[in-house]
Amino acid sequence: MSSSSSSPQQLDLVGEGAALLAADSRIGIPVPAYGGRSIANLAVSLWSALASRPGGEPPPLRPLVPDVDPFVGGRPEGPVLLLLLDGLGWTALRGSAAREPGGTADRWLPRARPITSVFPTTTTIALTSLSTGAAPAQHGVVGHRVYLPRFGAVVELLRMSPLGVGAPEALVGPDWSPSLVSGVESVFRRGLPGVAVSKDRFRGSGFTRLLYDGAEYVGYSTGSDLAIALVEVLSRPQPPPLVLAYRDELDLVQHARSPRPELVDLELERVGSILSFVTRHLDPGRARATRLLVTGDHGQVPMRPDHQLVVNREPEILGHLARPPSGDRRAAYFSARSGHLAALREALEARIPSGAHLLEVPRAVDAGLFGPPPFHPELPDRLGDLVLLMASPGGVLYTVPGAPSPPHPMLGAHGGIEPAELLVPLVAGTMDELAPSRDRTAHLPKETPSRERE
Repeated sequence: MSSSSSSPQQLDLVGEGAALLAADSRIGIPVPAYGGRSIANLAVSLWSALASRPGGEPPPLRPLVPDVDPFVGGRPEGPVLLLLLDGLGWTALRGSAAREPGGTADRWLPRARPITSVFPTTTTIALTSLSTGAAPAQHGVVGHRVYLPRFGAVVELLRMSPLGVGAPEALVGPDWSPSLVSGVESVFRRGLPGVAVSKDRFRGSGFTRLLYDGAEYVGYSTGSDLAIALVEVLSRPQPPPLVLAYRDELDLVQHARSPRPELVDLELERVGSILSFVTRHLDPGRARATRLLVTGDHGQVPMRPDHQLVVNREPEILGHLARPPSGDRRAAYFSARSGHLAALREALEARIPSGAHLLEVPRAVDAGLFGPPPFHPELPDRLGDLVLLMASPGGVLYTVPGAPSPPHPMLGAHGGIEPAELLVPLVAGTMDELAPSRDRTAHLPKETPSRERE
């Protein structure tokens, strides 16, 4: 890894995660630990421990290695609550524990181990891997923006619309299915009964349907509503084996204000308060039996608006492109027009700063950057010819001609392979251990009416 990629402060916070950061000799950067120490492997461990049809076809990857696996081949006695905190990196958790003795991070750290995200380190890709137990090369969701050959367009997956199309969900018609985007079915379809608890505003979107295909969906609006929703689901007479809860506040505030330490501390204390509320309002026996896992999909690094490669302002690059760049702002894919690959590479090399990595896609795939085979049949088309990784605070921007500029610059980002982005924590314990409560007498009344949920 380039010496410019990570600050000394970041590296001081890596700890045992340093073993996961060795650069692959073929491409000069780290490769996610798809062999048993990534969030994709966590999905396989959950399926192995909780699936109602354990003899069914397993996900493509193997489970977590035994020294990280919270189940080690066994089955937990009660439900599992997996809380995915968007934007929570391993170095951020360690830093918060050092700054806030006795706080949430400090309580979690002794029960936390570092694992890796996937590549690129972006929510759309990481959550698909967590949903399927597959690497990006296998499920085919390889970017925030992905070229989908069957539609002939670069698609913004969160909006499920081609780049430049203002209306969301333009591709989601009556015959749409997750298989049009992902080549691997979800762990829920493989026999893992689960409930997904996520924002009301994500309900019913194409990407939500892809992630939670086969699971029940419970929406929430605020942190308080999330707490109530978790109590209601975990208090069912027969709770689901897996409750997968998603919270995005930390990611959003870091994008807006940069990954500032005080923001991490504040958000972790808010999450700790939510979880303690859940523990306090669960039956004590249910709280002791409920396994709590906390992880992140990626961390974040600082961004500077004046350090971006703005592709739509570079005619020497645009003239060699077969289509708009795809991928992510910290890991962008470029597809050359026929006969223009050498010229495209030369144009990019002339404009990227020191510390960036420009890789030929076949070499990156062979090195395992996107994971092992079997590969999605459209993988070469979806990736293109070159992948560009920028060093923080740099990135790659492309705006459709005529589209309005964002109202505020993005000051934090992810998608690359730097330690703060790649390493995420896996915290494991019981609700009582990770979210203790002094008051175990107050419970939600059994007759508490709940809002109708899907």
